[in-house]
Amino acid sequence: MKHRTHPHAIRRAAGWLLGLVLLLAAGAAAWAQQDPPGRVARINEQQGTVSFSPAGDDSWYDAVPNRPITTGDRLWTDRNARAELYVDSTALRLDDQTQLVVNELDDDSARFTATQGRLQLRVREAPAGQRLEIGTANLAMVVDAPGDYRMEVDPAAGTTRVAVAAGGVALFGENGESVALGAHQQLTVSGRQLAAVSGAAVRAGDNAFDRWVAERDRLEDQSISARYVPRDMLGYQQLDRYGEWQNDPTYGNVWVPRSVDADWAPYRDGQWADIQPWGWTWIDAAPWGFATSHYGRWARIGPRWGWVPGRSTARPVYAPALVGFVGGGGHANVVAGGRPGVGWFPLAPGEPWRPGFRASQHYIDAVNRAIAHQRQLARADYLNRNTPGALSLVPIDIFGRGPIARRDFLRVPEDRVAQLPITTAVPISPRGERHFGGVGRSAAALPPPDLRPRQIQEMQARQLQQAQQAQQAQQVQQQLQFQQRAVQAQQQQQLQLQQQQGVRAQQELQQRAAQAAQAQQLQQMQQAQQVQQMQQRAAQAQAQQQLQLQQQQQGLRAQQEMQQRAVQAAQAQQLQQIQQMQQMQQQQQTLRQQQMQAQQQAQQQAQQLQTQQHNAMRQAQENQQQRAQQQIQQMQQRGADARAQQMQRIAPRDPSQQNDRP
Repeated sequence: MKHRTHPHAIRRAAGWLLGLVLLLAAGAAAWAQQDPPGRVARINEQQGTVSFSPAGDDSWYDAVPNRPITTGDRLWTDRNARAELYVDSTALRLDDQTQLVVNELDDDSARFTATQGRLQLRVREAPAGQRLEIGTANLAMVVDAPGDYRMEVDPAAGTTRVAVAAGGVALFGENGESVALGAHQQLTVSGRQLAAVSGAAVRAGDNAFDRWVAERDRLEDQSISARYVPRDMLGYQQLDRYGEWQNDPTYGNVWVPRSVDADWAPYRDGQWADIQPWGWTWIDAAPWGFATSHYGRWARIGPRWGWVPGRSTARPVYAPALVGFVGGGGHANVVAGGRPGVGWFPLAPGEPWRPGFRASQHYIDAVNRAIAHQRQLARADYLNRNTPGALSLVPIDIFGRGPIARRDFLRVPEDRVAQLPITTAVPISPRGERHFGGVGRSAAALPPPDLRPRQIQEMQARQLQQAQQAQQAQQVQQQLQFQQRAVQAQQQQQLQLQQQQGVRAQQELQQRAAQAAQAQQLQQMQQAQQVQQMQQRAAQAQAQQQLQLQQQQQGLRAQQEMQQRAVQAAQAQQLQQIQQMQQMQQQQQTLRQQQMQAQQQAQQQAQQLQTQQHNAMRQAQENQQQRAQQQIQQMQQRGADARAQQMQRIAPRDPSQQNDRP
């Protein structure tokens, strides 16, 4: 656990870094300002009496299942009650007599305030750039990593206890003080400057709340539906108990509900409520109806309805209701039984949804991203409009007035419905009432009055500003580091590319040098073969001369009685032959010396060639090739000259010159 205080210099630095971030983000923020959040929270499980107070209302009501929780809403768990709230894949479990306020919930931030009670926080993922914070009257806890966290708020004692079983958090005080807590650490503070009361290792809980939390974790970890949809999709856990997954050859993974009536259709059992900033929002009455109402599409497969979640994305984008509308007033009014009505039906796989409120194309694309690959499945516009039993039609004055009863539905001929224009925007404007459905009866269990609401809000505002400045400064630093790493990576890639090109050029040069050396070796071998042939011819000539000498000696012996001059002439001839033999021996020795010199020259030339190759590798490839070719041509010319000289030296004399002597 580390304790540090941020100096004013860091705040000033964070100020100009914040300005830089705002300047960089100005373009992206231009279109984001008109878009509603792409995520909400949901009460995933509740036991006992759980009360709910919507944004902008001081009254409390019984919590309505499947009503989206958003910025400004408040929750209270009465005595012996518990509640589980989900935001993306993060679970907030509230013990009894716990009050939680949703201060901010959008695509980038999730900020809550716990005014009293005890809660557990399980964070599966902590994406970069997203802030998860829980504040109290004493501190603000910012989650830094996935993990398991506990918080206890005692307004009577004026203390807050934070315990980290796994992961890591940063605690911030009123004046910028901060404390980092890691795994198996806890801290109890009083006041607003993180004054520690006690600190000790986290102990395994054995009370009822901890056992309930462990059971909720077990059920979530064993969820079958998590294999088919991302865990960021709210309400997927209920799909396990109320339906089954099937594989359809047309739509792929499809979820089919169990125990529904034969005439049941999607978006039929529930109510419409005006929930800002989305406007008309469908609140399904089925315990499993949240995920199937705000994500994916519905398809009629044989006699049953199947929910098609579409392709998994990093974070599914929440939509108030994925339906098409008919009627509602004007020229498209539907009259049944003398009463004007409005009807709706579920969109089919591949059919895009467009909101009735102002939104950017970026938001619309994000909502429809999961079904973008199914566009080819939409064989006709609004396929379910003509599906028997798919249309739900009620009188206009019933729409948005609370849960819709079976007696409220109207019937019209199918041929009339097929002729009506369709829109994905609700054709009824909100009536301007405080609550237009979506809340239960007035709550019997109310939370205690806030002890210090103004002080808490002021401290949280300061903490939020300081934390945002520090986070934005950190984001700018991370962006700069990322840019530096990108430049370094690019330079390294260029260097590697140059090195690879140099290696390839060196390899090509070595191959060509090796080819030249092989050609030179072949030439030397040919020269050696020619020398051997010349030696063989000289030996044959010598043998013939010896044979002739023997024949002459035999003739001289037979002519011993011949004249003395003839004998002297024969002796002189023998002497001359001996001299010739000596000359031939000298020539052979000279030839051998020349051969040795030629070999030495060849070796020297090979060494010179290697030296030239080594030096030539540092020069341009074209100059290297030209010099190598010139060296080869010189060597060939020298070899040819050497052969010509050798042929001239070892050529036999003309026999006619030998017979001229008397």
